[in-house]
Amino acid sequence: MEYLTQNELKRMFLLSFERIEEKKDEINKINVFPVPDQDTGTNLAKTLEGIKKEIENKEFKDLEEISKAALEGALISAQGNAGVIYVGFLAGFLPKLNKNPVDAKKLAEAFEEGRKRAWKSMVNPKEGTILDVIDATAEAFKKEAEKEKDIVKIFEKVIERAKEALLATREKMEIFKKANVVDAGGLGFLMILESYLDALKPERKKEEKKEKPSEEIRRFIQVLSNRFEIVALILNPKFSEEKVREKLKKLGNCLDIVQVGQKMKIHIHTDYPDEVRNVLRGVGKIENLRIEDMTKEVVGEPSLRKVSIGIVTEDVASILPKILERYQIELAFTKFEWPELEKIEGENIYQKIKKAYEIGIETRPRTSQPTPKSYFDAFKKQLQKFDKVLCLTLSSKISGCYNSAIQAREMLTENEKERVYVFDTLHVAASQALFVLKAIELIQEQREIEEIVEELKKLIPKTHMYVIFADPKGPAFIGRITKSQEKWIRRIKKIGIQPIIKIKEGVLVKGGMVFAKDEPEALFKKISKESEKERKSGKKIRVIINHADNLEGAKKLKEKLKEIGAEVSFISEGPPIVCAVTGPGTLISGWQPIE
Repeated sequence: MEYLTQNELKRMFLLSFERIEEKKDEINKINVFPVPDQDTGTNLAKTLEGIKKEIENKEFKDLEEISKAALEGALISAQGNAGVIYVGFLAGFLPKLNKNPVDAKKLAEAFEEGRKRAWKSMVNPKEGTILDVIDATAEAFKKEAEKEKDIVKIFEKVIERAKEALLATREKMEIFKKANVVDAGGLGFLMILESYLDALKPERKKEEKKEKPSEEIRRFIQVLSNRFEIVALILNPKFSEEKVREKLKKLGNCLDIVQVGQKMKIHIHTDYPDEVRNVLRGVGKIENLRIEDMTKEVVGEPSLRKVSIGIVTEDVASILPKILERYQIELAFTKFEWPELEKIEGENIYQKIKKAYEIGIETRPRTSQPTPKSYFDAFKKQLQKFDKVLCLTLSSKISGCYNSAIQAREMLTENEKERVYVFDTLHVAASQALFVLKAIELIQEQREIEEIVEELKKLIPKTHMYVIFADPKGPAFIGRITKSQEKWIRRIKKIGIQPIIKIKEGVLVKGGMVFAKDEPEALFKKISKESEKERKSGKKIRVIINHADNLEGAKKLKEKLKEIGAEVSFISEGPPIVCAVTGPGTLISGWQPIE
């Protein structure tokens, strides 16, 4: 075989997962470095499983396409020292497979780049580890590719050299000599290489006899320093790998960092998990976080700190469907009844309301908070999936949602009541949605529910929401303002004065007048001015925008907010229970400092 295509690479990855999954206990038994937590095989298997999930049952047009998918899966799933180092190897190896097919010399270049990235992924790389096996592999592949074109024959030579390097690890570190074992990560990498060869040459008989690991590994380390293993995936990191190393290196050891595109995988052993977590929050958005107490793992006790919290909120928060689905959020539904509106044509409810103005229908909508039964059903669903439930309600100062949720909680059994927390956000629509996003982040950071509630409480006075209507006919039609007030608002809007409604800690207050040519500009000026203090202190702000059939205006506001570096999480159609009052064309914006 002189060339490698996407089909061979796919078989290589799938077979490597099968091999490591089958042999993970064998690898675990000899895991004594950097700590004897006996999980290297498990971590490698989980890392490879991430690749498997990304590529199985899919067809790829070329090597570049499958390489990107495999690297994405590995980066997301990587665990432990060996897992992150292997991802570092892949981060160098796979991008070199950028043409279809590749020959032996190109593969040699890929192994060399993989070797470099594997070393770079560690803060304090040591000889006598998996890195020795990776080095030997890269060197042997380069040497053999200079005189041989057959990739299968090269792999056979390379594996022999990798075995020699693995056996040599036993003599290079005192800890391995005492336990009479080789490096566990190195054994795992060798098994991966062997599975690559099996995939390229299926008829090859697998060698069953391996270096037999010691069955009795002495637990000569009685007290582990840096007992907590933390593995995190960071999205959109603000700092380079080097700067992140500087921030973390004093907090522990076994620090591995790999960045691919806008994702960064970080692994560290530490005695200060909270401090590490705080540093990670400053690095970027924590997509997932795993904290494990290795002292408990060694003695066979449950070691993984796993927070299991499901979220319930109202449809008024106008959360995008993809967010609801991804984070398994359940909704309680408000009531909006306007039978006559159903007879009017229109693509959405706000177009129908606009026609209702023109027709002059006499009825008005009837609205109410979700019933206790609606919350009860949502609680029941979440209690089946999660250990605890956090319900984030619309402000109790302008709605009965909080009371309905409390009543629903009382309908549960005593055991279930203890697992459900009801939190009054004192906000609505876009600003309420900000609390949902913050709760998601805190859950991903493995915060306990009591800590999450305390963090959310601190954000109530720091969260702001503004409402601006395009046409005062809406609130006049519903009866929220008088005809004379409607005329006055029309006059001032014509001369460039935009009135804004503000919701502060659950109460509707006057937001003032802003000189602006249109509603998006008015909201931009308002947000820019009122967030100036936070932004000057170095904080960014997060914004959510709702609209009532005014997507163009919402997009315009989003573009303007880029001028002040605001993060617009999403744009969504505003809730009818709010926007039916303010009318079609309404824009709502909520903002919150990113703590």
